[in-house]
Amino acid sequence: MKELIQYLEENVTGRTLYTDELTYELDGGKLEGVYSDQISFSNLKYSKTSCQMDMFIVSNEKIYRVEEGCHAEVTKDYSAVSLFRFELAQRKSTGKVTGLFRFISASLDDVPADAVVSGISEIKIEKGTLSMKEDQVLYRDQPTSDDEYRPIAFVSTHSFCLENGKLRYEYRGDCFDVNPSTLTRSKSLDVFPSFISRER
Repeated sequence: MKELIQYLEENVTGRTLYTDELTYELDGGKLEGVYSDQISFSNLKYSKTSCQMDMFIVSNEKIYRVEEGCHAEVTKDYSAVSLFRFELAQRKSTGKVTGLFRFISASLDDVPADAVVSGISEIKIEKGTLSMKEDQVLYRDQPTSDDEYRPIAFVSTHSFCLENGKLRYEYRGDCFDVNPSTLTRSKSLDVFPSFISRER
């Protein structure tokens, strides 16, 4: 836990990063999302066995209906100021650090991440890179091309490292369709690239 806290304190908290504009496909390519953001990590608090850190995101995200290979209209605008929080603790039973990643609040009323919580595990620091696995609990809503929603969940990896003294953060997520009755998952057709943010 001490190594993790030291890494966050020295390399992550207090820094602001930027994600250049990227695109992703939803509903078999019938929808396309365009996304960019500014991310700040702050409010690191800790004890001998636990820590928490806030992730503050100012995002510009619009989802377009695609017709004949072009953006036809905006179906959703998820641009917002959002606050998420990592909460981590070392378990006495195994010595491993686990925890959660959760949505706190946003400036938008219709937030896909509202009341969504993920488990955090497989935390490790190797060759200067901090990585952790995020596994979303239950499911969240994903918009569809017929103006409806379907249940999905993400299993993701967060990684942090320094490049020439500047912080690089990467979020890499795999999307799964979820059966809301059984909570079983199947691979989704939605395609997301890695979200890479860099300190300038």
